[in-house]
Amino acid sequence: MCHYFKGSIYNHPFSTQHFSWLVVRLIMENIHDGLPIPYMHMLENYKLASENITEGQKSFHWDVFPKNYEKAIESIDAWRTFLRNPLSLGFNDALLNFDNTRWQKNKVYKGVDAWERKRQHDYRELINEIITDKNDRQETLNLINLLSPICGPEFVLDNLQSNIGSPSKISFSMKSKNEKEKPNNFYCNCHDLGNIYYFWQISRTVDSLIKNDSPTFIEIGAGYGGIISKLKKRYPKSRCVLFDLPELSAVQTYYINSEFPNAKIFYYKDLLNVGNDLFSANFDFLILPGVTFERLPSNYVDLIINMRSMMEMSSTIIKYYFDNIHRAIKNNGLFVCFNRYIKESSGEKIILKNYPFDKFWSIVISQTSIFQNHIHDLILKRIYQGGTKRSLIYTKLIRAEI
Repeated sequence: MCHYFKGSIYNHPFSTQHFSWLVVRLIMENIHDGLPIPYMHMLENYKLASENITEGQKSFHWDVFPKNYEKAIESIDAWRTFLRNPLSLGFNDALLNFDNTRWQKNKVYKGVDAWERKRQHDYRELINEIITDKNDRQETLNLINLLSPICGPEFVLDNLQSNIGSPSKISFSMKSKNEKEKPNNFYCNCHDLGNIYYFWQISRTVDSLIKNDSPTFIEIGAGYGGIISKLKKRYPKSRCVLFDLPELSAVQTYYINSEFPNAKIFYYKDLLNVGNDLFSANFDFLILPGVTFERLPSNYVDLIINMRSMMEMSSTIIKYYFDNIHRAIKNNGLFVCFNRYIKESSGEKIILKNYPFDKFWSIVISQTSIFQNHIHDLILKRIYQGGTKRSLIYTKLIRAEI
């Protein structure tokens, strides 16, 4: 990817003190030469990010990946069905019943210890592609009936996920405005319907408040990349930057490359080679480890999203992100914060109303999620004008609302 930039990569400074180009090159020499794209990108950037992860970056909640995650990346056949096998365990609600066994005495669900399979790199499918369980099917249909009048049936149909990763699904019929004949068949599952609801909250706000034709979007903790993919499809001129743990960045690399095969995508390797000039480059996606969030330029971002992941971080890491959000977001930029009111899986009690918001926000949306009543939908707009008194009022409103 470095060929987009003029000059030798040796001439660009690194802000990360732990690395020199020699270290990068030594790591790259250990990458398997025969690994195809995107697996080569997944592996090389995972190794680089793993070398540079700081202590405490990975909370107890997320300390669940096999230590030899390189083997997971190299399990090429497993990625074709990763949304139905242990590769996506922990960030895929379609596997929630298997996921929850981590917190239970009985680690087995339907005769399977899914977490042990993940540790052992056993990537046999946990669920079928077609949902046959009567209760699961009805739950999905209920969500379709809930969301259609809220988001609009066209919005739901236009934003259904693709078949990348072979997600589980039910078939349902719906007649769109553009169809004068009989209804068409569509496919979905509960996880994607949740993403569609949250994406509706985001997109209707972006449509109203962001006037930039080529906005910069950032997602902190993007899961496998479902929400950011919907954003890119709706706003094709946008630049999308993802920050996450090394393992999740590898997952996103697979999904984004599969979903957008012609996209211009940069990675951690490119940031190390080129330096901060990378942020002003022309790209579609930039996939980076969370430890590089501090390298974002000031007044850079139109929209920052954190959806259901700060609640699983330590308070120290939450503060790290907020310190840099406050600096990097543009005046009138938007911050989407959809998180639980209280969660303790990180090793400490994380309370939403105690997140370290500074004084300079106004509320755009603040409500209990229609989709999940333990989640609060909070969208804020950055305001630098108005003075301390006015800003303090907004801060109090934020804390009162949640």
